[in-house]
Amino acid sequence: MLAPLGLLSQEVLVLDGVSGFPLEGVALFTSDQTKATLTDENGQASLAVFSEKDFITVQFYGFESQQIQLGSEEFRTGVTLKLAPKDQTLDEVILSVARNATTRKQLAEKVAVIDAKTIALQRPATGAELVSLSPGVRIQKSQGGGGSPVIRGFEANRILMVVDGIRMNNAIYRSGHLQNAITINPNIIERVEVVYGSSSIGYGSDALGGVIHYYTKSPLINSEKKTVSSFSSDFSSANRATVNSFSTEMSFQKWASLTSISYSDFGDIRMGKNRTHGYADWGLTPLYSDNSRTYYNPTQLVNADPLIQKNTGYDQLDFFQKFLIQLNDDNQLVLNFQYSGSSDISRYDKLVEMRKGKLRYAEWYYGPQKRILIAPQLKLFPQKKLMNSGKITFAYQAIEESRNSRSFGSLIRKIQRERVDVWSLNGDFEFSIADQHSFSYGFEGTYNDVRSFAYGKELIVQQNEIIGLAPASPFPTRYPSKGSSYDSFAGFVNWIWDFNEKLTLNFGLRFTNTNLDAKWKENYNINALLEMVNLDATALTQTLALTYRPSEKTQWNTILSNGFRNPNIDDVGKIRESNGYLVVPNPSLFPEYAYNFELGLTKYFNQSKNYLSVRGFTTLISRHIGRSNYIIFADTSTPDKNTILYNGEEVQTIANNNLGNRYLYGASVDGNFSMSNSLSLRGSLDLIKAAKSKKYGPLPSISPAFGRVLIQYQKNDWLSHLSFQFSDKKEPRFYSLGGEDGLEETPLLSENPEIFAGSPAWSELSWLAQYRWKENTFFRVALENIFDVHYRPFASGISAPGRNLKLGVNYSF
Repeated sequence: MLAPLGLLSQEVLVLDGVSGFPLEGVALFTSDQTKATLTDENGQASLAVFSEKDFITVQFYGFESQQIQLGSEEFRTGVTLKLAPKDQTLDEVILSVARNATTRKQLAEKVAVIDAKTIALQRPATGAELVSLSPGVRIQKSQGGGGSPVIRGFEANRILMVVDGIRMNNAIYRSGHLQNAITINPNIIERVEVVYGSSSIGYGSDALGGVIHYYTKSPLINSEKKTVSSFSSDFSSANRATVNSFSTEMSFQKWASLTSISYSDFGDIRMGKNRTHGYADWGLTPLYSDNSRTYYNPTQLVNADPLIQKNTGYDQLDFFQKFLIQLNDDNQLVLNFQYSGSSDISRYDKLVEMRKGKLRYAEWYYGPQKRILIAPQLKLFPQKKLMNSGKITFAYQAIEESRNSRSFGSLIRKIQRERVDVWSLNGDFEFSIADQHSFSYGFEGTYNDVRSFAYGKELIVQQNEIIGLAPASPFPTRYPSKGSSYDSFAGFVNWIWDFNEKLTLNFGLRFTNTNLDAKWKENYNINALLEMVNLDATALTQTLALTYRPSEKTQWNTILSNGFRNPNIDDVGKIRESNGYLVVPNPSLFPEYAYNFELGLTKYFNQSKNYLSVRGFTTLISRHIGRSNYIIFADTSTPDKNTILYNGEEVQTIANNNLGNRYLYGASVDGNFSMSNSLSLRGSLDLIKAAKSKKYGPLPSISPAFGRVLIQYQKNDWLSHLSFQFSDKKEPRFYSLGGEDGLEETPLLSENPEIFAGSPAWSELSWLAQYRWKENTFFRVALENIFDVHYRPFASGISAPGRNLKLGVNYSF
């Protein structure tokens, strides 16, 4: 039962640190245990039994204990405490699957949790690196400022990214590699939940491979400490990177505030020197361009150190503000503001692309990538029959991005600029009937407005300085030139039935309707027959899941589910050239569906943090959307019907098409084992395979086998661990034909004919240590890629950092 959130004087309110719900039965006692009390069903307990000078232990099963000393102020006004849950147990609270708090033993889905303790220890530099801490998640990179998560063979717009219940995926999230995860600042994240497999009931379109849900930190009303500030600073030697963050939390009786600002400065990445794969020149950067937005050089330069991947540095500023206001005993208002803005981000894989023995591009960079989120949220605790609690979230997001390129030998800079405005409204509610039936239900409405611009500008150069830009001829926009929009509305319901202590049934249903409109101006369209597109689609998706617990330490999970993805503006209307292939619009796309079956076993051991989980899954994708040949019959610029003239070059036209049914399957193993109170072992292994189509070739984004093993030692104020991660090779015959996997980024075996080796196997070893100097001060040191191995993760266009010394400090006051 959820309680009103008001707090009487001389009382303590104890909340679950994850869900924010009150905890009943929490024990509060003095060190000699002569004074004690328990919280009631509202999470409250009287402090009258204690005195001001008592040290009080706060303890509850499944949560980390706390020790506090209350002063006179807290005895007059009361205090609110949050307890952090321990590592994975069957009673661990999961927020993302049902969009409301649910215990792990009620859920059949595989969910990985990256908690605040892990984030503080690992100190990931970007939102993409943060997700890579989860088992079974692989990160693809094309440049320094990037990171595209891959889950179970699904990537980009087939994975749904969510922040604070608000979908980040918008109408131009592409199907190849997506770098938007870097707009999430890890320093403001309290928790990440990664849901594996189709999750369309709670989240709708795009959640074919899974959901990545970022939960930002929240201030605490009426906290024991009224003002808390913290500062962190991190340095990495492989790219001379510094990340500095400062935050302040203020807590009052009826409201609270959390403010955070972070600045990151990343230099060029040095790759590993030790070439265990045997390819002497693969990935080196012998030549580079030093051109920029303001500097002109007509000549390519020789790189004095080819291990340095030139043009991989960038910087980023992140700002976060959250207010929490107690309106009355039953309602809270949350005001959430997020801003992320980067510098220009060079596209490394394009800047090393060769044409006739020379660098093709003098410039190729993404303009400053900006994301603004404004999201007021009303939290409701009416405790009514059909609504025990709920939240209504309105959100506005403004996203800006651009692509800028110029070839060597040309003064024309080609600029493509996009602006996306996204409005959304979510309602999430829950109630229970007796102790056996839990229901969550809600709605979601979204509207995307996309504006796309393209133009050429001729550089005005004085010596080597670009002093201005002159108008040049226009060229096709990346997306429909006359504007486009994408909207959706959905309703869902999810029912969890605890049939008995051993058996739980979960059934969910979601109905979604989407509409896409796109228009082209005649002068900016490469297809004279294409003027406008209107696509309407509806989808009904279901989930049926069963969890069976033959004992308190064992759980079997089985799931039957289906998910879907409606084509967005990027699928239908994109124009993009790469390596002689031009992706063109296709107005005849249909939604793709995924039908998923999953079976898993999780075994817990005597210590709650010790477990072993084994999963197997199969997925059938119906009407799979992928790239294949596409003929523009209205074009007569070349005698070959498969090619057209684009920017003065003959290119082959391809488009996204529905390519029939595709099938993939896989398995995963992960676990944690404590060999003593100080020593533990954690690891994961993921295997994914896909059936090869005779007509369309292999599926893209199917990773080779990969995994990680981590040994951790912790005693008193010291913590240290060794991490070993590895990946198997991927042979060329398993690479996709549409170019998504980047076969041309792998070692070149022969130039004529052109033969590539595929992705070599690799492994690397890293070490990390943390020391708590004082209660509020932590020092960290790490040595990543200890043996300085050169490797490039599958499908990436940039090599991983070589040996990397990391230093960091956290200080709170």
